[in-house]
Amino acid sequence: MTPQKDRIKINDNLDNLYKFIDEIIVSPKHLLKEWSLITNQTPAAKLGYIGQHLASLITGVPGTGSGARGDDLSDGSEVKSCNKVDQADKCKDCSSRVMRYEDSCSNCGSTNISRKDDSKWLFTVRTQAELDQYLNMDRIVLILMDYPDFYKEDFKDIRILCFEIYPKEDRGKIFCDLISNHYKNIYLPKLTANEKTNPMNLHPWSYQFYKCNPIKIFECTVKNIDTNAQILIDREHYVEPAQERDALLPVVPMPTSLLKDMEWEELLAKADFDTEIAPLLPATITSMVDFKKLSKKKKAESLPYLDEKLRNYLSLRKIVSVIQKTKYSRSKDRKG
Repeated sequence: MTPQKDRIKINDNLDNLYKFIDEIIVSPKHLLKEWSLITNQTPAAKLGYIGQHLASLITGVPGTGSGARGDDLSDGSEVKSCNKVDQADKCKDCSSRVMRYEDSCSNCGSTNISRKDDSKWLFTVRTQAELDQYLNMDRIVLILMDYPDFYKEDFKDIRILCFEIYPKEDRGKIFCDLISNHYKNIYLPKLTANEKTNPMNLHPWSYQFYKCNPIKIFECTVKNIDTNAQILIDREHYVEPAQERDALLPVVPMPTSLLKDMEWEELLAKADFDTEIAPLLPATITSMVDFKKLSKKKKAESLPYLDEKLRNYLSLRKIVSVIQKTKYSRSKDRKG
């Protein structure tokens, strides 16, 4: 993808990003947490429009000032944002909401907390015209805020990431397949049956996400965000706005820990083991026979990541529409 250089109007990108993150993300988070202690409301701020500001500063391309009714960026790029920071958690014992900064449930005192990490990017496509727009976009910009150490239940640091997907390029073919499948095989049948319809979900760090061959163009870690915040922007790996988005930019490595047994089998059947896989393995593994004998865990340890070429051998997983099992209702412990 070749950036439209005549659309790049914003300079001093990293300096502006540092200031923006400090003033619009870090400082308000402190204030929202203070107020949430009084109101018992979630301190999470909606990332939608903030994400568009971030996208403009990262790519150098301004918006169109049209809110949700026009192009997100003036070069026609679509911006999607996902915020996993300060999601409301849930008590496993009484089902009450628990704030991310709480160690126990304020309703029953339990420390048996389900920490939520299910936020995702949403793609709404309700007509053939909307589908065609996605299929013919030069670029989709994905903004993500998450915790780098979420699975250690360490919420001191947050991370801000920006990825790009190019639907019109060969690299973006899987994204086109995903959104086309959603529209034709999930959305339209539900619409015809007069059932509730949903946007297409794309979960960060999922199998489908990596299959879309995203390129990471920006990363920032905010250390100790709730106490003594330190903003650390990865300047070395920042992709400049005018830089060509070509094959020299590697896709985000895909962890093989995501693969199922049948996907390992598919990879080994389609890839050339001697030239494409063996050079990446420890010297102790000398043949495909040796590799096949390994457990799934040992395979992933021996070949921890797949590059763009290897992951392209893998088929897309069948996408099924998830139906909400239970309707929302007020907690019986909370009258009113």
